[in-house]
Amino acid sequence: MTTHDPRKLLESLRNHLTQPEANVSFLLGAGTSCAVRVAVPPDPAAADDEPPKTRSLIPNVAELTAICAREIKKLDPVNEGTRFAAAYDAIEKELSTGKRPVNIEDILSCVRRKVHAIGVGDTLSGLVSADLLVVEKTIQATIAAQVNPDRSSFPEQLPHEQFVRWIARMPRVHPVEIFTTNYDVLVETALEAERVPAFDGFVGCNRPFFSHDSLTRPENAPGTAWTRLWKIHGSINWRLDTVGGRSRVIRTEPHNEGEMILPSHHKYDESRKQPYSALLDRLTRVLDRDDAILFVCGYSFSDDHINAIIFDALEAKRRPHVVALQFADPDSSSVLAERAQRYLNLMVLGPRAGFIGGRHGEWKLEEVHSANHLAQAFALDPPEPEKELSGAGTLKLGDFACFAEFLGKLTGPA
Repeated sequence: MTTHDPRKLLESLRNHLTQPEANVSFLLGAGTSCAVRVAVPPDPAAADDEPPKTRSLIPNVAELTAICAREIKKLDPVNEGTRFAAAYDAIEKELSTGKRPVNIEDILSCVRRKVHAIGVGDTLSGLVSADLLVVEKTIQATIAAQVNPDRSSFPEQLPHEQFVRWIARMPRVHPVEIFTTNYDVLVETALEAERVPAFDGFVGCNRPFFSHDSLTRPENAPGTAWTRLWKIHGSINWRLDTVGGRSRVIRTEPHNEGEMILPSHHKYDESRKQPYSALLDRLTRVLDRDDAILFVCGYSFSDDHINAIIFDALEAKRRPHVVALQFADPDSSSVLAERAQRYLNLMVLGPRAGFIGGRHGEWKLEEVHSANHLAQAFALDPPEPEKELSGAGTLKLGDFACFAEFLGKLTGPA
């Protein structure tokens, strides 16, 4: 079995992340928000020595899907049938491919397609047009409420703050570009806490509006000292606004309506189409640079449109590099594992093994005594009875909190 030395890997990552000339960007998925942990109130019946429990501040996709399913099924009046519950089950079955569980973003995209396809007097999945609109709004509002927790529930420090602190303290020639599929405002909260100037494609002073030109024309965007934040799937602080009879997307305070949650490529109208298509095009442009390096964290590679952009870039050129930090080791039959063997410029780093240069190997320190210097990024397996440490262990960078700590160490103490 091939092995990879985590010490050499981490030194290589440090070099990439500390080069002032590096063209570094990030793709942050739902796992980065789930990495924020908060305490669960103790159970009075629990034993005194039971360790305190924590939960994610924002639920993961599976939990969010279950919460939305319950809310949709609550739409059925008591003793008046189960048409909404039956419709949800039918849509879930329709979308099921067996490759991965159907999630709420899949459901929402499907519902929106049906809303635009249904005719007067027709039914789809047992629902009329008005019913489908109710399901759409229920999903939007439920997602928005779950990803918009009260600020009082935030931990004392977000891992995102260490991530942002690294951005603020590292000298660089090119701006850091952060792409995220998350709807929450945790990155924005961290940027403001660390007083890091950031640009998200919105311009204006009163009701900032989304400007397509600011993404495509460098002269219309702030300078390199400004971090770029691109929210591919929309945000809970976006709204639709109408000025002079024309619709546009504006940025406001976070809210729970969820009207600008955009998990699919479905084009509702020009105003909604513009942010989604423009931000995907921006990702394409960033990866088109020969010296680009994209760090991926908390993203499960379940969005076919984003995947196509990443994999097409890796196939078209040899210079762009993608480092995929994974919370769990990808299945050998997954698209990520298959592509990692094909593209030498795709590095996939799981907790127990990784793909480097197309080769799959387990983590094993060549010099076990160096483990103390890697503590925030790599944990050696405990020794077996009557045996010395083998050098095998767990790479922790797939946990965004650990990755943020790793970045924090690059800039010294806070």
